[in-house]
Amino acid sequence: MRLNLRSVARAVLAVTTFAALAACDDDDPSGPSNSGRIRAVHAVSNVTAVDVLLNTTSYKSNLAFKSSDGYRSFATGTTAVKFRKAGVASDLTTANQNIANAVDYTVFAAGTEAAPQTFIFTDNNARPATGKVKIRAVHAALGAGAVDVYILANANELATATPVKANLTEKSASDYVVRDAGTFVVIMTTAGTKTSVLTINNVQIAAGKIRTIAAVEKAGGGAPLEGVILTDN
Repeated sequence: MRLNLRSVARAVLAVTTFAALAACDDDDPSGPSNSGRIRAVHAVSNVTAVDVLLNTTSYKSNLAFKSSDGYRSFATGTTAVKFRKAGVASDLTTANQNIANAVDYTVFAAGTEAAPQTFIFTDNNARPATGKVKIRAVHAALGAGAVDVYILANANELATATPVKANLTEKSASDYVVRDAGTFVVIMTTAGTKTSVLTINNVQIAAGKIRTIAAVEKAGGGAPLEGVILTDN
């Protein structure tokens, strides 16, 4: 009988402990909060490198021109994305974004040190259908004027091709374009013409992948424009 009582006591203790742990998991305010993801892209043409902060948390120190350091998970709510010239304590430019749960964002800093600008896009990183890819174009070359965007199998198609996005203005993004997986040539032309201002050859994208392709100014500013390919997933 003594053995049975001990067994019952142990069972009661185990159940009580499990219940307490379960309650702690459900109600403990120190557990993970809701979060979204955010990434920063450095496209300020005459600044070699920047330090980027999310509020007071470092996203990346010494982020090189035409670079990003990928997505960071961050708690929901208003977040200040601060770009600072590397090693400098004052902000070069700042963007504020209300981060929603399970939503991804991309923040560009562009322009020049004297006139920097930030702009934010909400990303759609839902996986494309089997065998497909998604491609989005961003115009981050301030002062270049509007462009037409082409996504082609080869550059020889340009003369007769229709743009996937016509008249893409500065600080804007196209919709996501769905294609079969493969290798592409991405061309941006002066809007309304076939005059290329940026050609990116051999853009290889495997099935299920998503890419953002941005036009930025060359280092130091102005033309010829240069391309940045961001890995979205």
